[in-house]
Amino acid sequence: MIQPPPRTAFTHFHPVLTRPQDSDVNGHIAGATVHGYFETAIQAFLVEQAELDLRDGELAAFVVSASADFYALPAFPDVLEVGLGVARLAGSTVEYRLALYRPGEAQACAAGTVVQVFIERASGQPVALPQPLHTLLSALMVQP
Repeated sequence: MIQPPPRTAFTHFHPVLTRPQDSDVNGHIAGATVHGYFETAIQAFLVEQAELDLRDGELAAFVVSASADFYALPAFPDVLEVGLGVARLAGSTVEYRLALYRPGEAQACAAGTVVQVFIERASGQPVALPQPLHTLLSALMVQP
């Protein structure tokens, strides 16, 4: 289990509005849904901030690894925020560090990592991050 990062570790947050169907049989947000929140925060950042066309652009991004640890049990109708940071940049690979918070709370409900590899869509081969994307992601660096 990784230690939850403090809220202050992040400079970028993505809001999440929970839905009734996000809950599992126990009435809490399902683990798979938390992973979905994490991926949504990453994709939203890449589309909105990096202006990438992830559907039809030259680059495609694939999740090759994801993990999460859980510390609290959010449930509908909680409003949540995903803290998004970058732990490592290497060639075509980005390791994101993420945490799920209730607004204003310092303690994370969940924290995890997502590793994403960027490929050139035409060839299907890994490709080094373009410099503008590398620079943008470098600004999100957090301590691992």
